[in-house]
Amino acid sequence: MSLSKSSSSPSLDPTSYPPGLAPGALFLSADRAELLVAGGTPEELGRAEEILGLILECQEQRPDAAHRGNFLWKHGDAVVGDLNAVEFILKHFIPMMIRHADRLSVAMRDRILESIRLGLDEIRAKDVAITYTNVAAMDCMNSCLGGELIRDTAIAQRGYDKLKRLTDLTAANGTIFEFNSPSYVLVTLAALHRLASLVQHEETRVRARAMAARLGLSMALHIHKTTGRNSGPHSRAYLANVVCTAPPEVTVVRKLMDDGVIPRWIERVLEAPAPTGQIVETAMREWRVGSIAYHTPSFAMGTASREISWQTDSFIVHYRMPGEERPGVVYSRYLINDAWFTEDPKARDRSNVRNLTEHGKFYGVQDGPRAIGIYAPQTLERFGSFAPCSRDIFDSARAAIIWSRADKVDEVWAGERRVMSFPAEVVSGETVVVASGEVYVAIRPLSRTDLGYGAPIRLVEVEGELLLEIYNYLGPKKCHNALERRSRFYQGQPQCGFYAEVAERSAYSDSAAFGRVVASGALRDEAAPPFTAYMERTDRPWNVEYTRDGKTLGIEVNLMEWELKRRWTEKGELGWPMLESPHARQNADGRVAVGDAVLTCGKAPAWLFADPRGGFCAAGYHGDPALLTLEIAGHNVEVPSMGIGTVVWENGKVTIEQ
Repeated sequence: MSLSKSSSSPSLDPTSYPPGLAPGALFLSADRAELLVAGGTPEELGRAEEILGLILECQEQRPDAAHRGNFLWKHGDAVVGDLNAVEFILKHFIPMMIRHADRLSVAMRDRILESIRLGLDEIRAKDVAITYTNVAAMDCMNSCLGGELIRDTAIAQRGYDKLKRLTDLTAANGTIFEFNSPSYVLVTLAALHRLASLVQHEETRVRARAMAARLGLSMALHIHKTTGRNSGPHSRAYLANVVCTAPPEVTVVRKLMDDGVIPRWIERVLEAPAPTGQIVETAMREWRVGSIAYHTPSFAMGTASREISWQTDSFIVHYRMPGEERPGVVYSRYLINDAWFTEDPKARDRSNVRNLTEHGKFYGVQDGPRAIGIYAPQTLERFGSFAPCSRDIFDSARAAIIWSRADKVDEVWAGERRVMSFPAEVVSGETVVVASGEVYVAIRPLSRTDLGYGAPIRLVEVEGELLLEIYNYLGPKKCHNALERRSRFYQGQPQCGFYAEVAERSAYSDSAAFGRVVASGALRDEAAPPFTAYMERTDRPWNVEYTRDGKTLGIEVNLMEWELKRRWTEKGELGWPMLESPHARQNADGRVAVGDAVLTCGKAPAWLFADPRGGFCAAGYHGDPALLTLEIAGHNVEVPSMGIGTVVWENGKVTIEQ
């Protein structure tokens, strides 16, 4: 059962739950208990204390335990497994105690406070990396609020300092490391909202609200105007978001505004006219993590520079299908042993699964409706050993481009032949074109390393999906020990990849015509000759470049170390901009211009959104106090000493938060 509730004023029907723990993860029971305490009736409080007692029994409290203070993930687990459990429990316990501790019995109040003390010690000990964005945000929230609650200034200060590091890192790059995640950005925003709502430390409040505003801007920019969907790529996403069976993400953004989690002005971003153009963001410049999305009225296409988890949607297309509520979806995955889902790796029945797994390492580049994606299999390497013992045993390994609704595919072409039945072999060098909805999607497979014999490229239809499979291996189960970088046989990662292009169907007479145009482009696909790895040789470049009609797109990867070396277009090498889009930009140059709006400030990260309809702009600044000037439509806004915060101008009315 789901509850519609505000994070600031929870409520629930007291008859909606039976007593006891909620099924599933323990934090669901903590959420229930918080709601019951907020309800405040004697019946609700009695049930809340019963649930809280059961949760407390699941906390590791033995003095010598490795994770003393953490919690079991589920009631009945034998040991603390998921180290995030303490964050998910305390994010309910601490606000509950700040708001309504007086509603609990003295005995339960004391037990909860002691539980929070132990939990905060565990949070401090494990000190999650700030690149684990959603968990790091909960760490900040729990440490700041928990430290203030129990009057432990050291714990509170640790939280203030960690939020500063998180916000500084995010601002310096552009967006969060868990970039554009339909699910985990909600966890991050919920933590920032609770922190800003309850924290006593003013600078922390301002930082949390400023970061939430920037994340709200990013979310709204990635909403495709036609479909209402988060356009991708996604750093982390669950199946329902990937194939668009979840509600449109635009409704989620509006709910966040209604609940005060992100600013109301984000509605301006959602309603602004949608020009054809790109949204480019960087999540981690040093690690070359970023994303590019391209929007047109008919489709949205996104490519990540690389994957960051087993949940990354590195290449994804949403497109309009007339008469259908759900858009069509094309996405990519690398699959080993035909394992699709973490719950049941062999399952293809999607009724009880949500964790769609990525078994590949990916590098990508995109410019407009054109993209190049390069895959290699994730391997189980033993980096510390000079005599590695491979655990890479599999009978199949392939990249797959997947059309999620085969029943909505109108035509499939491979080269000059129309494919009428599946499976169908694709000859090396052929361009595959699929017509569905309002778009054509063309795929040109790149050169491949065959890890066995006769690894195919083929089109198949499986359980309602159409797949273009590009195999590295298909054969008897075997140990692939040559994939380990310390192996005496290692000659680099196997090659696998594709060139992709999307076009509106109205632009071409038919599928075959579009296929011929894509096939006419010059594809340079060159890898240095293989050699067995030695310490003095670590570079084996693979260059892929596609050129047509004066436009070029290219990428270079070092196959030996699996490193992204460079990406380029006909204009030169691509950089790592903080944010570039038709209506919003971010840089650290001291001047940001969008349309007729100009922001001048200190040379620190700053962003600007300007509504192309006029009458509105919003700006954010993340640096030391400095003179800030916002010019728009003949008006001047001047802030003599602007620190971290936001400035909003709407038809002459100015709102400053710092």
